[in-house]
Amino acid sequence: MIKINLAKGKKERKQILPKIELKDFKLQSVFKVGSEYYIGFLAWIILAGMLGYLFKVSRDVANLKKDLERLDQERLTLQAQAKRFLEEKKSLEDRIASIKRQIEDIEKSKDIIVGLKNYYQVFNASLDFYASYVPKGSWVNTYRQTLDIDQEVVKTDMDINSFDYQSIGSYGTDLSKNLQKFMLSPVERKLNPNGFEYYSARLNAEKSIREER
Repeated sequence: MIKINLAKGKKERKQILPKIELKDFKLQSVFKVGSEYYIGFLAWIILAGMLGYLFKVSRDVANLKKDLERLDQERLTLQAQAKRFLEEKKSLEDRIASIKRQIEDIEKSKDIIVGLKNYYQVFNASLDFYASYVPKGSWVNTYRQTLDIDQEVVKTDMDINSFDYQSIGSYGTDLSKNLQKFMLSPVERKLNPNGFEYYSARLNAEKSIREER
């Protein structure tokens, strides 16, 4: 069976949306709505950056302080080493100066010894010189000699004894030919403890060292 719908068909209604005009839309309006939030966010970023920079500066200062302490310690160490070096240098210079003085003293002593050797060679030979002129039957009772370096002479003081009166005279004559200064005392007659008679005279003489060197 066929049914016929005689009612008018309903037309679908279209939904009409309100129109939005874009001609007055501006970007500033968006920021104007939440500007306080952006300012707060920016302030936090700046604060975080400042805190980070402050942390970096503090860390750099701490590192510099450590370097400064290390350098100061090295400076103190170097100062101690320099002081010890200067002390060792001064001690070494004092030792060198002392050794030089000792060398100079040795050189002077050597010169003195060499000079005295020349004097004492003549000094020691003086006894042989006077003894070589003593005649037979005569003897020397006392003998003393001194060295006068300033005048460069050997001074001799001795007693010559003999059983022969003429021997003492001839002894004086022979010596006077080889001496610049010579003095023989008068001959004396004496007796020894055994009762023997002998003759004695005292002799003073000077012998030049310069002539013997």
